[in-house]
Amino acid sequence: MKNTLPLLCVFALTVGGCAGLRGHKAPAEPPGPDQAMQYFIKAKVFEAQHNYLGAIVALRSATDLDPTSPTLYARLAYNYQRIDDPHMAAHFAHKGLALDGSQVGLRRLLIRILEREGDRKGAIAHIEELLRYEPDNWPLYRHLAYLYFESGQAERIVPLFKEVLDHEQVPAAVEVDIASIFSRIDQQEEAERLYRRVLAVDPTVEDAWLGLAELKLAQGHRHEAIAIYREAAGHLPDSSVPYHLARLMVTEHDLEEILAEEDAEVLYHLGTALSEAGKYDQATLIFKRIIEMQPQTVEQWTDLARYYIYLEDYDSATAVLSQAAEAMPDSSEIYLYWGTALESTERYDEAIAVYQRGLEYLPDAVELYLYWGLALEQQDAWAAAIGVYRQALAASPGEAALHVRWGISLGRQGQWEDALVQYETAASLDSAYSPTFLYWGIALEELERWEAALEKLNQAVVLANDKSRVLFYLGSCYEQASRKLDRDEYFDRAIETFQRLLEIEPNDAYALNYLGYMYADKGIRLTEAVELLEKAIALEPNNSAFLDSIGWAYFRLGELAQAEQYLQQALEYMDEVDPEEQAVIFDHAGDIASSLGKADEARTHWQKVLELAPDNEEVQRKLLP
Repeated sequence: MKNTLPLLCVFALTVGGCAGLRGHKAPAEPPGPDQAMQYFIKAKVFEAQHNYLGAIVALRSATDLDPTSPTLYARLAYNYQRIDDPHMAAHFAHKGLALDGSQVGLRRLLIRILEREGDRKGAIAHIEELLRYEPDNWPLYRHLAYLYFESGQAERIVPLFKEVLDHEQVPAAVEVDIASIFSRIDQQEEAERLYRRVLAVDPTVEDAWLGLAELKLAQGHRHEAIAIYREAAGHLPDSSVPYHLARLMVTEHDLEEILAEEDAEVLYHLGTALSEAGKYDQATLIFKRIIEMQPQTVEQWTDLARYYIYLEDYDSATAVLSQAAEAMPDSSEIYLYWGTALESTERYDEAIAVYQRGLEYLPDAVELYLYWGLALEQQDAWAAAIGVYRQALAASPGEAALHVRWGISLGRQGQWEDALVQYETAASLDSAYSPTFLYWGIALEELERWEAALEKLNQAVVLANDKSRVLFYLGSCYEQASRKLDRDEYFDRAIETFQRLLEIEPNDAYALNYLGYMYADKGIRLTEAVELLEKAIALEPNNSAFLDSIGWAYFRLGELAQAEQYLQQALEYMDEVDPEEQAVIFDHAGDIASSLGKADEARTHWQKVLELAPDNEEVQRKLLP
């Protein structure tokens, strides 16, 4: 037979100890609030550990010792809620509130539980009680109104909201909210009265206008709704109101009064809204009317032109900008916008004429000279561009940007030494202008003055706001210098530079390709090379240079089938790259074909290389018998 004494003792402990068995007397005083506090502290520790069952056990012991503490019942309710036992959570919430009805947080918990359990009437009673403690809490009134409606007590909503409206200084947003609810419960007259009362005090309350117009639409009064939106647009032209008004514009007839009576600002925003809604015919009528009224700002003119450019109606855009230039002949912004719009359709001669027209009124406008020169550069008219930059410097000496463009134009003609003079001049005029050092570095790189080139490019990186572009040139220069000077540390610096660039622009496809190809060409970190190149190809799937790079990486890995597949794709898209890159792709294709035992195919590819680069001695050796 088992020894039952320990079990009896445990049972005895639960009801007052083992005094009878041990011969001890019971305590003279029962445990009280102090011991309850110890259990409460234990419960808080359990809560911090997310051990909510442990907290509940401790709190139940505490309430046995001190059944008068609303805090203990509140904590029990919260912990039962955390273990998803709403019945017990509600039970203890009721007990806590019976002891202290001012616990608003506990009452909110109980309201949520009652709603979750579908007891709307119980939730209503507690929200009504909560309003005794928070009489100015508008969301509570709205919540109560919703429950009235859901429980079939809609008749109680109007008296409830009238009670709210009797409060002093009711916010406009609350009045609008009440009006919106009134409009949905057959209290349209009261809703309209409230909307109009709000607008009489502040006509810039957008929601009041929208609510009033929607109320009229719901009543079938479309023209009244249009009139309300028009009045609202007068107060709030740069808002959502024009978009709501555009929604109601069905025919040209709807626009007649608007075109005749509204000012340019309202019309402009309505025209924009109509165009965004795809109602281009009506938008065009609006914009034609604005032109007749003569816009008053550069932004209005350029926005009108932008609309026509969006429609690819470049003739109309040009007509608008021509009128703009007549109306505001001393605005360089008009000429610049007009010229660049023409350049976007490759109408360079017309763009140049616009810049020249602007310079007749603004002979010192450096930016017009710059854009004129850039338009010439787009046509490879390098000497003519230099002539413009000279002319600009005569009108406005000391502009570093003009010397930089002059240097770029010289470089494009192969006059790198002369270009250096312009960059040096630009740096003396503005030592913080980063493009100077970027193009200076590029010119020195072309002259294979690697140390000096790297110095200038590093200066450009320090000065540049957009560092990613400059970092690309710096990384490229380090990589080329490492090959030309046989300096491994420059190769390492190239890697560091491209990694830094990719931290700034992780989706720079050209940086991904360059770094990946560097690894592949060196035969190092080939798995990482493939990962970089796969990202580049995902961004530009038909880029033959990228396809060649990943093919070469697979070749280095010894995966010849994969390598051949990518080189075949690179050859398909090769027309997009310059002859030098084409020669590299053919060379790689030849090496891969040779490795696969396709000797005739390899010779064909290598012969293509010599057609593009007759002096390539390495390929010449590959073709020897």
